[in-house]
Amino acid sequence: MDESEDGADAPTITDVVRNLVSPSTLPHVILLGLAGTGLYLLSASNSDSLFAIGIAGYIGLSIGYALTAWMQEMDVIHRFSHFQPLPKGISFMEKMMMYVIRIFTSWISPILLGLIPFMLVAGFLNSESGIEQVNYWAMALGGLFVVWSLAQGRALATSLRIFVGGRAVRIDSIHRTSMRISSTTTHMAIIGIFAGLTYWALVSGAKSTEDMSIIEKMGPILFAIAAVAIQAILFWYTTERRIIDSERKDTAAFGFAWGLFMQIFVTWHLLSAYRRFISDDWGVFLIIEEFLLMIITVIAAIWSLAKDTHRRGFKLFTKQNAVFWGLSFGMAYSGSIAMISVLGTKLTDGAVGGFGMSATIGIGHLITAGTMMWIHSWRIGQLARWIDSERELDEEDDGESEEVVEESEEVKDEPIEKAEVELDIPAPITEDDEIELVDLD
Repeated sequence: MDESEDGADAPTITDVVRNLVSPSTLPHVILLGLAGTGLYLLSASNSDSLFAIGIAGYIGLSIGYALTAWMQEMDVIHRFSHFQPLPKGISFMEKMMMYVIRIFTSWISPILLGLIPFMLVAGFLNSESGIEQVNYWAMALGGLFVVWSLAQGRALATSLRIFVGGRAVRIDSIHRTSMRISSTTTHMAIIGIFAGLTYWALVSGAKSTEDMSIIEKMGPILFAIAAVAIQAILFWYTTERRIIDSERKDTAAFGFAWGLFMQIFVTWHLLSAYRRFISDDWGVFLIIEEFLLMIITVIAAIWSLAKDTHRRGFKLFTKQNAVFWGLSFGMAYSGSIAMISVLGTKLTDGAVGGFGMSATIGIGHLITAGTMMWIHSWRIGQLARWIDSERELDEEDDGESEEVVEESEEVKDEPIEKAEVELDIPAPITEDDEIELVDLD
């Protein structure tokens, strides 16, 4: 691989986005959609055997993509997990056939690497002893949804902290007069406007005002009041610790920006949860919204994990394998949602059919919003330690880069020093030599 050396570097946000939309890895997004839909249909069937195959499929593909990411530096794994360029000078029909073949070829690595765990799980769950445990396996896979929702909140909080912290370190850490009251007012005003506008755009904006009740017409205002009230409770609960953060210029700027981004995402998740609870209908827009949210979460998770692990010397997430780790998370995430949705109907014989995929995802949004709120409230008052540690890490990185430059210069100078030692150095010029030179002139 030409990029094997660069692949060891920690991926930036740009690297992760570029990796996800790269034509060489884009066929895996197609596989994720096709496999997720097909496995869900198998799991939702009335056959326990097909239900077991659906569970095994989610587990197998998730493990397959994780192994593909881990073994990405191997040429054979890289070749059969990326879409290879089409040869030039071929006809249109040949190009279309080659295009389809190359797409299937790029799926070989994750499918083959996930085939063994798929066969083991499917074989066990279809055996006499395993068939009785199918529902328990589905519960375990569905229970991971709580883990994914918690991880989603943590990943968003951490990535926003890294993003804002990288800019806050450039601000002087000098003491300043507290502007906490005006900062709080501005913060809550922005959240209220954002909440009202998003509610109107996503809930009530498309409806006719003639068919709406008074409460529905007041929906944007009521949701804005609720969002501001949640922020007010958080600010009241953390008043003393927010005073500590407002005493320094850098921590005050960091706390305002990070807190604002955090609460915008919290408001978005709360609105998404509300929309999932009031309606079980899935339109194209909702699917696109959830897909974009999953992409944002994957980018945030990979970037934050890569940055933290690389600083500890554990380079598991790189530019080369970022997309495959994301696909592994995505497959496991979709599998957990599918299991909760299917079990909600299977275990109750359809008695709670309303508790389907929409309600499940709504609960996930609540968990994510709660996680971000908890992280935000817990970290208030400790922002100075965050920024100071970020500065120390930046200084260490700069020091390491300077040491590398100095070492390279020393290595370059060594042959020159050795050559100078071997030269015959003439005797120094004396005063008599100077007199003779003058006389010759």
